[in-house]
Amino acid sequence: MTQSHREGLARLEEILAEPKRVIDVFPALFNRSISPELLGMATGEAIAHLNYLLATERAARQQDERGVWWWRQAGK
Repeated sequence: MTQSHREGLARLEEILAEPKRVIDVFPALFNRSISPELLGMATGEAIAHLNYLLATERAARQQDERGVWWWRQAGK
């Protein structure tokens, strides 16, 4: 894992102190706004990072009544 990925994961974990949707975590991972053309790629990249935190028990997720996944730090 590269240093930039470790730093991105640390920023991501930090902002998950409050529940977030996938699109809410983009600023922690990307240094620019996400255009409609890049939305699918950015969403996939963000989900990959969130799933890594989930697999390493550093994040948790919960689905709301509308089917939206909300991510948060594990234990919060």
